[in-house]
Amino acid sequence: MGIKAAAWKHFGTGLKYWSFRITSYVSGKLPLRFAYWVGTIAGDVVYLTWRRHSANAVSNMRRVMGEHADWQVVKETARDSFRNYAKTFVDFLRFPHIDQEDITKTVDTKYGWENLEKARSKGKGVIAITGHIGNWDLAAAVMGTWGLPLNALADTFEPKKMDDLINGTREKYGLKIIRLETGSLKNIFSALKRNEIVMLLFDRPQPEQVVPVQFFGETAWLPEGPAAIALKTKAAIIVGYCARSRGDKRFHGEFEAPLEYEHLLTGDKERDIQIITQEIVSRMEDIIRRYPDQWFMFRQMLPRTKRNDAEIKRRRFWGAGDSVEVPG
Repeated sequence: MGIKAAAWKHFGTGLKYWSFRITSYVSGKLPLRFAYWVGTIAGDVVYLTWRRHSANAVSNMRRVMGEHADWQVVKETARDSFRNYAKTFVDFLRFPHIDQEDITKTVDTKYGWENLEKARSKGKGVIAITGHIGNWDLAAAVMGTWGLPLNALADTFEPKKMDDLINGTREKYGLKIIRLETGSLKNIFSALKRNEIVMLLFDRPQPEQVVPVQFFGETAWLPEGPAAIALKTKAAIIVGYCARSRGDKRFHGEFEAPLEYEHLLTGDKERDIQIITQEIVSRMEDIIRRYPDQWFMFRQMLPRTKRNDAEIKRRRFWGAGDSVEVPG
């Protein structure tokens, strides 16, 4: 890399850090309701201008809500998911400026605690599955304040002081960060061997190491990692979430009953990974159906037909539109 390119890179990373630092500081000083109001406006702007991703959100929401759902409701729910994501980003920005007392006031009820204890009682570690729904950072912080031995995969941010700010904040609530880099799988195995909890975000489609599953009645390709790890370690699998309540100032979460998958195994590794993954997906479907406007999936989760694309293109905004007759 030349001197000029290195200088521009240094400038860019510095600008990113200070932009985040200043925005985080301002967000932490603003009244929460006002900060959410600004976030809601930002969510609407992104929905209207980020066309490819808002079309993906509408397409995904159409599958969640069913082919007989009113299109107006579908696209309004997709738009609301952008609004709620913006609020979650506001929470993320404010995170360095809150303490454990703020967190326990926000989420103070341990719904499904007995399910988590049952999963840990097996002594093989727990894979805690959640998705891009509600506020997963808050869920991890709450579990950390409860004194649970929690590990989570996280990206490494550049520059280092940005990483120290973001992941350092997560760590102060008791969360152990496993970096998404060489050696991360070894660290996951070690944590499970110590009977600790490893939290994984599951619903992000990946270009490789995926397995086909039925997701809202259609074939989707999702990561095989959680199932493969469970198959190798015999770890318990539990699905949970932390969703925003009405009024926005409080959240509620739940640990569902541990996923019983042992009796489904066939001895065929690939088939068993697919079976376990399908069981996880079925649990996630139920949660997404309950909180569709808090599911932040702006990627193309399921294949789009010609008819589906034409309908989305016509109906993505608020107007009702007419029927679109395009061969599928």
